[in-house]
Amino acid sequence: MNLTFKELLFDFFKLKQSLLLIWTGFFAFLAASNVKPNPSHLVLTLLSMFFTMSGTVGLNMVLDADIDSLMFRTHRRPIPSGRLSKQEGALLSLLAVAIGLVLGVMVNFWVFLAGLLGFTIDIILYTYLLKRRSPWSTVFGGFAGGMPALGGWVGATGSLDMHGVLLMLLVAVWSNLHIWTLATYYVEDYRRASVPMLPVVMGERAGVLGSITSAIIVGLIVYSLYTLGVLTTYGFLLSIVPLVIVLFYLTKGLMTKEYKTWSYKAFKIANMFMAIVFLALILR
Repeated sequence: MNLTFKELLFDFFKLKQSLLLIWTGFFAFLAASNVKPNPSHLVLTLLSMFFTMSGTVGLNMVLDADIDSLMFRTHRRPIPSGRLSKQEGALLSLLAVAIGLVLGVMVNFWVFLAGLLGFTIDIILYTYLLKRRSPWSTVFGGFAGGMPALGGWVGATGSLDMHGVLLMLLVAVWSNLHIWTLATYYVEDYRRASVPMLPVVMGERAGVLGSITSAIIVGLIVYSLYTLGVLTTYGFLLSIVPLVIVLFYLTKGLMTKEYKTWSYKAFKIANMFMAIVFLALILR
């Protein structure tokens, strides 16, 4: 292994990208506890998320090392660049997942289950079974991205309810918006690696249409959270603004046929939306 600790965290475990999902879990926990969290449960839940997600991301990098080596965007990652072997990556990843699941058990069964489902869906269903075979792989894989939000909610409540499930679905559907806008922008990269993403198989226009559909469904879920009282009127309006901008950008791309340019702009705002909507959960 020829990695510094910082490189291990940011290049292999992709901490920067995972922070947004940890953010969803953190604010879901705060919202579920009415901003009066049990400090030890909050810390354990966040640590469980961090380790489980890190291990899942790392194992994903091990399994996708051959794809990463073919893509310009990813060829400098630790395994393709030779800074980390597959065996070392797998060992570190499985250890991280094990630690995360043990920490989840220390909170409650539901936090453990959310972590286990996130790992299983991402690694087995998405990466191993579907990613190289179907353009709809992200529809199923997105549920893994929703598990930190669910884990945060059940970490505070100790039980499963509709509110937690809706938050999970919000992130799951948003994940398709996130991935399809990015895949439309990097369509040549995915084509070079023979990864059948939606814009690769059906064209960039289909990638934009899929992104628009996802954004509309996300909007409906946000409205449902508002009608159930999970979001206040102010929180709802604050959340909708970036989503409207995303839809404007995608529609602009559809009309001008400048799919890549406007998809990338939508991708940037979509990330901002996810941060805002979960922050809005605690606004009262």
